[in-house]
Amino acid sequence: MVNRPIGCMYRSFLKIGSYFVVMSLIACGCGRSGESEKQGSELAYPSSLSAASTPSEVAEVLIKGLDEGDTALLMRLVAIKAEREAIDAIYRQYGRHSEFDAEKTARLAAAGWGATYAFFEAGATVITEEEVTGDTATVYAQGMNATSGQPQTLIIRLLREEGLWKVRAGIHQE
Repeated sequence: MVNRPIGCMYRSFLKIGSYFVVMSLIACGCGRSGESEKQGSELAYPSSLSAASTPSEVAEVLIKGLDEGDTALLMRLVAIKAEREAIDAIYRQYGRHSEFDAEKTARLAAAGWGATYAFFEAGATVITEEEVTGDTATVYAQGMNATSGQPQTLIIRLLREEGLWKVRAGIHQE
């Protein structure tokens, strides 16, 4: 057996795990097959936000949606174009063509946010800092780990799409 550093093994497991999650969601029919992309109100930007909204305001709406388990709201915050490009790149890596539409992409991102946020106490997360560089932003939020009861930082990445701040998939923990 070849000894590889644990970091390499961890990255390999992460890649395999990510691929498994994507493939599982495809196999279980994440969204409805044959349905056209949701261009109307279902994936429209939340009415409480506008082009003038700051990344912190968008992150607050994200946290509210996570606290309330509001998948429809969360799906409206997803940086659809950027995430579809990321999904397409994963598929290309495996020699396949992605058939993810906007709804499936948004649903996948929202599910990922929910999975991460499940380890935090609902209603206990507050925005603490915002860093904006051009059309990208990082918002930091302080939450309470539901298991340990200790404070923990969440990192929320955003970018501008069509003049609006949208949230990238993957809320990270610090």
